[in-house]
Amino acid sequence: MAFDPIQEDCHRLVLEALRRDNIPLTDAAAVERLMEQFTRNPAPLIVHDRDRAGHLIAKVVEAVDYRIPFIPDDTQAEQEEAAAENMLLEAAALDPANWDAQRMLTALTAESNEEYVQYLVSKCDEVEHDLALKIASAQDPYEREAAGDLMRRPYLRWLAALASRALISGRYRMSLEAANRSLDFAPNDPAGVRHTAMLAMAKLEYPAEELKRFRSAHSVPYLANTPLRRPKDAERDLDPWTLIALMSAAWRELDYEGAEHYLRILARSCPHAAEALYFQTEFPDGVYARVNVGVGSTDELVLALSEATPVLQEGLGAPDNASFAAWVATNDIVRSQIDERILRAAEQGLPFKGGDL
Repeated sequence: MAFDPIQEDCHRLVLEALRRDNIPLTDAAAVERLMEQFTRNPAPLIVHDRDRAGHLIAKVVEAVDYRIPFIPDDTQAEQEEAAAENMLLEAAALDPANWDAQRMLTALTAESNEEYVQYLVSKCDEVEHDLALKIASAQDPYEREAAGDLMRRPYLRWLAALASRALISGRYRMSLEAANRSLDFAPNDPAGVRHTAMLAMAKLEYPAEELKRFRSAHSVPYLANTPLRRPKDAERDLDPWTLIALMSAAWRELDYEGAEHYLRILARSCPHAAEALYFQTEFPDGVYARVNVGVGSTDELVLALSEATPVLQEGLGAPDNASFAAWVATNDIVRSQIDERILRAAEQGLPFKGGDL
């Protein structure tokens, strides 16, 4: 569901090494040898400025998206973020055409989410045009190999960031348009932008039938990530973004029985689901792309709930008063599971810690 920056760095550097030495793409032994070199020490594979820029981005992602959010010490976190920003400045200087570097640098330095959204909008057509030129000018087998997938990913990340950040800023039609633009370009949806589209459609008050039609229209990525089950079991395999959107549609129409139906599926979907639904922890957006989480895991539900914050804050009054979020957190389906966990922990003489959240 998410892009792997280390894997992409390896793919890019190996492809460049094959091209430099004129080694056929079909030489499996050479590819394996180069991949082993990357694992041991990638430095010998970094020759050009663009190689260095790409490698720096992989290091930044590891820090910003996967390490810094979990550092409890604010001073250390700020130091690491400053170091990451310096690496991005270097990457952007080494390769001005590296759109990942430009976008991530703006994400870290923009004064507000709205400023970041405006930047993404202003440059989106330029990123698309630059990609089209690169694909059209791919001459040798190595460039054509990259043009088939690797070259396209920065543009997909750009659209995914635009869809996600437009949702946060309340520009739901813009979010949905960016998601559809991405899905038209890459129907297999490696960026998982379909999930953001579901949340944007929920905010735009699309009825449940429209949400289901959207899934059918973009069935390729959904089917690729769903185990085969009998039709009557199909709802058990719905991803949490879809379930939240469908639950929202039912709740908005005062169909509380229907909303509880989807809430019940969510509450049974993964370990510690009840705690995730109760606490609704907000997790920072990935700067590179949506962070990697296991399908069907508690982490996936936490991430989906965090991204669904604009949907969960639907309702009358303040977000914590008579809102959709409060209805979810205080529903008997959620509370009964938490009470059961508390009782079980007490029986074992253990403190209840809210799972692994």
